[in-house]
Amino acid sequence: MDDPGSYELLGRLAVAGFVMIAPTLCFLGLVRGLERLRDDDVINEWARAHGSNHDITDQDDVLAVLARGVGIEADDSSTVRCPACGTRNRAGVTFCHACQGRLGSS
Repeated sequence: MDDPGSYELLGRLAVAGFVMIAPTLCFLGLVRGLERLRDDDVINEWARAHGSNHDITDQDDVLAVLARGVGIEADDSSTVRCPACGTRNRAGVTFCHACQGRLGSS
């Protein structure tokens, strides 16, 4: 069996290090990117750039706001209005995300 040279050994160690570190860095990049996409400031900046005059709050359906921005009518069938506070909630949830009141069966 041949003894690998120092450059070959160094190359193998570099490849092994890359294989161990690269997935972790890709995962952290994905998580940070998703956190950035979730950031309300980015959404508000996009909305202002496309002609919206009000800031988007956590009560707004972000997908509906973005759909209006590109001229698509948002479908209201995917939301249910809370009878206690009037907040829009996703269809199929049991409790209101704002007041924690029980929503009617849907």
